[in-house]
Amino acid sequence: MTLTRERLTFMPSLRLLPDLEESIRQIPGVRAVSVVTDAQAHPTEIHVLASPGKPAKQVVRDVQSLAMAQFDIDVDHRIVSVVQIEDEPVAGGTDDTVIDLSEAGSAGATEVLEEVEAQARPMISEIGVRSTGSEIEVEVRLEFDGDTFVGIERGAAAASARPRLVAAATISALDELLGLPAAVESAAVVETGTHAVALVVITISVPRIGAQSLAGSAVIRGDETDAVARAVLSAVNRRLG
Repeated sequence: MTLTRERLTFMPSLRLLPDLEESIRQIPGVRAVSVVTDAQAHPTEIHVLASPGKPAKQVVRDVQSLAMAQFDIDVDHRIVSVVQIEDEPVAGGTDDTVIDLSEAGSAGATEVLEEVEAQARPMISEIGVRSTGSEIEVEVRLEFDGDTFVGIERGAAAASARPRLVAAATISALDELLGLPAAVESAAVVETGTHAVALVVITISVPRIGAQSLAGSAVIRGDETDAVARAVLSAVNRRLG
């Protein structure tokens, strides 16, 4: 089978409630939010990036209360996805890497960071996308320790479904390396400040412990498919380590 590499152009999801997005951003602890709507401006997905200061269920309840009180919108808790990411301080020690970028330009800083990220981690070697009418096939190839790992997922060609397909294909490629059942809980692209960020939540089933949720994020550098795959790797990095 010949893999045709193709850059995906994502059609923007409907976002017809900017005032609701802005109001949710004012909730204490919320750092970014994306509200996806249908053509009638009814919310179908609400993705929230928050600090871990309060339980995720409380964040969901805050979103529901705000939407009802200010906009008379009854939000189903099942459409609200909360990713909580803590900013971890960098400290000295055998498990930490301290990088001095004060003398580097922006391009040099990016190269240094990417080199550090590449250490002891699977790397994306290729992402292929094929369209077949109303469906697409996503193939993700990862390189790790001289070996190639491939994951393939097929699904609807709808723009809103593509981040999940890319995330699922990446998880499929990681299956052998993880050694544990894993699934994509949510995958989305949100706007935060001047950047667009890919956010994913992965659920891993750990024996004798149960389901564990892992969150990962990656700043989009022009290609959303690449950012979603990098976000998956970010989520599972510690587990692989």
